Amino acid sequence: MSLKFRIVTIVTIILLINFAAAGVFMVKNARQALVAEMESSTQLAKGLLINALPTLRFSNDLGERLKLIVESVRDTRHIRAWFEDMHGKPLVGDGIGSQFINKPDAPDWFIKAMEPEAVAFRRLITKGSKSYGYLVVEADPSDEVTEVWQDVQVLFWLGTFFLLLILSLVYMALRQGLKPLEVLDNALGKLEKGDFTARVETSVVKELAPIQNRFNHVASVLEKTMAENHSLAGNMLAVQETERRDLSRELHDELGPCLFGIRVDLAEIERVANEHLLTEIETKVDSVKLITNHIQSLVRKMLSRLRPLTLDDLGLADALRDMIRNWRDRQPEIDWEWDFVGDCSVLPDTIQVTVYRIVQECMTNSVRHAQAKHVKVELRLDIDNLKVSVTDDGIGLKANVIRGFGLIGMRERVSALGGRIAFDTEEGHGLQVRVLIPLKDDNK
Repeated sequence: MSLKFRIVTIVTIILLINFAAAGVFMVKNARQALVAEMESSTQLAKGLLINALPTLRFSNDLGERLKLIVESVRDTRHIRAWFEDMHGKPLVGDGIGSQFINKPDAPDWFIKAMEPEAVAFRRLITKGSKSYGYLVVEADPSDEVTEVWQDVQVLFWLGTFFLLLILSLVYMALRQGLKPLEVLDNALGKLEKGDFTARVETSVVKELAPIQNRFNHVASVLEKTMAENHSLAGNMLAVQETERRDLSRELHDELGPCLFGIRVDLAEIERVANEHLLTEIETKVDSVKLITNHIQSLVRKMLSRLRPLTLDDLGLADALRDMIRNWRDRQPEIDWEWDFVGDCSVLPDTIQVTVYRIVQECMTNSVRHAQAKHVKVELRLDIDNLKVSVTDDGIGLKANVIRGFGLIGMRERVSALGGRIAFDTEEGHGLQVRVLIPLKDDNK
């Protein structure tokens, strides 16, 4: 449950309790006022009747006189009056029935809640020794109940209006107040994805300002640290490749001619030994030749590991094509495909070596581990970016394999150049390694 929903719910409950309490007190006070008014009206009507009853002795038409008396009392507010015979049958006036002359315009439950105890006055009418019946006066709260119900309705609609208004204001205030947290959450998501340029603006919410300032400071420190790490890693790669190039050149230029000279001298010794039938020398020469061949093979492997010679001789695109052709010759059962767009000769040496090594690692993994039947290498070079992808239809990668040393090495190489690498894989459905290297001013 969100914080906004919780707070709005709590405020709603508090307001509803307040409105309900206000309604209860209003009805209670109205009922007390109604009881007091009914008693007052009844006392007033009682006084009028007491003052009017003596005139019955001097009236020749008792029925007409009683009617006049009843009519005079009925004009009193909240009062009804009637005359009934000795058996309780109404003869003149409103009659006996409901407590209300006219049913109030209100629900039954409200009428029941507001209905006060009956306040009535009964007086036996006699003339001489003869009893004619009872003159009855009773309170009638119909009008008052209707007025109170109308007031309750007004209170209800006003309460509903202010409830919605208050909830709307609270929701907007919470939304505005919590918006910096949403911005902070989005910024944290960017940091999680490696975007250390994420920043948040300091909001007007005083309590959140220190958190936002600390986040911006942490993001700045991380951005600076990552920039320094990338620069350091890039320098390390450049130094490493320079050392490898120098070592490769020395091995090629110094050790290679020496080994070649040994082979020439051995060939001459072998010729002389054959002419003089020196079989023992010939045997030793053959042994030295085998050792020399082995050393030359090791040197070639070392040169390939230190620095791909084809990269210096042919350039990145042709070196990749040459590597793919070699794999096709060794693994003819695999369908090899490539698609290169752009002039890669303009790329810095560090980027060329990095791309070559990544493609080499991907193709080696495709052959050794993926059991792939099709491998495709794509390279796209535009003004701002270099995009490389290697796709196979092999068995894919398991989650724990993505952290293998070979893949971690590729990630480190790409990160050192300020680029990104992604491994799109699903177990049993192949693997696609995608590399994006931005071509900054110093990389062009």
